[in-house]
Amino acid sequence: MYEKIADAMKIQLPNNITPIKREPFYEWHANLFLFDRRKGVILMNNQTRYTIVLYGLKLEHFKEFNSIVLSAIEENYAAEGVSADKITAYIEHCKDIIYTKTHDRSLLGQVNDFLISISWEIENHLPSRSINMIELNKWVNNNLLCGGLGYCHPIELLRKEFGE
Repeated sequence: MYEKIADAMKIQLPNNITPIKREPFYEWHANLFLFDRRKGVILMNNQTRYTIVLYGLKLEHFKEFNSIVLSAIEENYAAEGVSADKITAYIEHCKDIIYTKTHDRSLLGQVNDFLISISWEIENHLPSRSINMIELNKWVNNNLLCGGLGYCHPIELLRKEFGE
């Protein structure tokens, strides 16, 4: 997680950056960005590089960030056709959210690479009534490649993890 998001959420991150040992499939990196004077967050799964874009965030959204992120994961996975029981089990495993400073530079590089492509595509998905931009997220996960993971699309890696 980037310190900018911690600032927006008004939380203090620990000084040590020792990674917490969790399964990468249940870890996410996040980065705050601005587009057209509105705040957005790009979330990327550490294992699959599955990406979720939240856009148009306001102060009240950052106060409820945990529940917004879990809901966004649930909604996007459902939109991708992941079965409800697998989504429920995944969300249950992710409920204990812990914020740390970014500790994976290669993943941060992938987030930044995706953000460049998203900045060109996001206008095609505006205006949006929801901060969870599901159609943009589908575009990202079906069209962008993860270079460090064998040049696969994130949706392929997600389906593989879920055994679908």
